[in-house]
Amino acid sequence: MSGKLPKRPLGKTGHMVGIYSLGGQATLETPGKEELSVQIINKAIDLGINYIDTAAWYGRPTATITQEEAHGHSERNIGQVMKNRRKEVFLATKTHDRTYDGSMRLMEKSLKNLQTDHIDLWQIHNVKGPEIDALDKFFAADGVVKAMEKMRDEKVIRFIGFTGHENPAVLKALAERYPFDNVLVALNAADKHYDPFIENFLPTAVSKNLGIVGMKIPARDRIFAHGGIITIKEAMEYVMSLPISTIIIGLDDVAQLEENIKIAKSFKPLTAEQMLAIEEKTKPYYKEIMFFKNLSEWPEEW
Repeated sequence: MSGKLPKRPLGKTGHMVGIYSLGGQATLETPGKEELSVQIINKAIDLGINYIDTAAWYGRPTATITQEEAHGHSERNIGQVMKNRRKEVFLATKTHDRTYDGSMRLMEKSLKNLQTDHIDLWQIHNVKGPEIDALDKFFAADGVVKAMEKMRDEKVIRFIGFTGHENPAVLKALAERYPFDNVLVALNAADKHYDPFIENFLPTAVSKNLGIVGMKIPARDRIFAHGGIITIKEAMEYVMSLPISTIIIGLDDVAQLEENIKIAKSFKPLTAEQMLAIEEKTKPYYKEIMFFKNLSEWPEEW
């Protein structure tokens, strides 16, 4: 596969990240797919990917494995590769705990699972809309941010971030309250049709010089559900045309990885007219694509 993956600054971190990166869900979090997961991760690095995203939470329950037991499965698969190739990637994971003690316990597990002694980016996982009234707890003496600062001071982590896909207001409040380094945020071609991150959060993230990582690009393939109106090329190019650093997408197999890499390598920013045309394609079924936003806040008549 000829050509190099275009790179952009990951905010103020100093890392130049490829515009397409590896997400740690789908196959990578599925029990029974360990061998394929390792193949995908190794191939991704071989093809120039230099950013890998995972989380302490990631792990898909099965008929015989509970959600609690599945936690860490993605990290463990990635760790099988990190034990030999750690220096080749910027490694990001997350804590879903909001307390100091709980987050420190998760970090201990994450380091063991990932087979490393340091993490490049540690993020508060999945900050939800209702938490906007409880952000003081994040910054309290026994809160998650103090754990992050402690780990940074001890050089176990380098950078601090947060993630969310429900509500732009709470992400904006966090970005304005503390000098975070990075955000992982849901961005896709249907975003503008309801409480858009593009309009209500992205300008703040850019102004704070955050690394901006886009997720939910194909919305777990729901963006393709209506007769192939949208292609993966359109879905990726739409988000890569936004002022972001990189995008992550979960993968089923190596073929999907190779296709996505090919699209990223040949990427040219879309015009405003092209962006609008793609948005219009998603409009008739945007609620289906926006399944991850806070549906409880939507008007009842919808």
